[in-house]
Amino acid sequence: MRSKKSLYFAIISVAIFCVLAVVVGLLIFYFVSPDIKETPENVEVQVVDGEYYVITDFNAQYDYRFIIEQNIDGVYVKVSIVLEEHNMTNLSKNTDIILNAGNVFRIKVAYVGENGRNGNFSDYYDWTVVLPLDTAVPTFENNVLSWNNVLNATSYSLKVIYPTGQIQDITNLQTTSFDFSTFDAGDYKVYVTANGNEYFTPSTSLIFEFSVR
Repeated sequence: MRSKKSLYFAIISVAIFCVLAVVVGLLIFYFVSPDIKETPENVEVQVVDGEYYVITDFNAQYDYRFIIEQNIDGVYVKVSIVLEEHNMTNLSKNTDIILNAGNVFRIKVAYVGENGRNGNFSDYYDWTVVLPLDTAVPTFENNVLSWNNVLNATSYSLKVIYPTGQIQDITNLQTTSFDFSTFDAGDYKVYVTANGNEYFTPSTSLIFEFSVR
């Protein structure tokens, strides 16, 4: 009976020792791991294949923690914390943030070690969402050039190439058509550009050829 109790005691003692060893190992790993002395210096948003990415300095030793804050009614609110293995994170696929034109964000990044702790964060990178306008699609009928209404466009511009090679810029059009009836007969080429406010980048159509009769 005594030997059986001794066996139970030994088993329990070994189990407790193993648990304590694991706990001590984790504490050593977490608290004794070397500090991260590097700090990302460059943070920016780039467009890659039509999607928005935050990109920072590459360092093969670490993972990356991105903190994204949005300016809401004059106050920055933390909207997303992302841990990445690579030095970039896709904003377009982040369901925590809304990339509406004019929305204002600030973003900072830190390197992350194997223990999950991060080093110092970079300075904030301020970013305002600027979206490209859709492209106008021109058509031509009865000497009138027309194009579709582009959402969020505030005006349109034409770059007209005459049969002689002369180029004319026609700007600040508030309609989606232009009458060429007064132009000399011949073969023309034109680019149609949709313009927006400061939160939209202009878009220009492919070259369009037509004939004035």
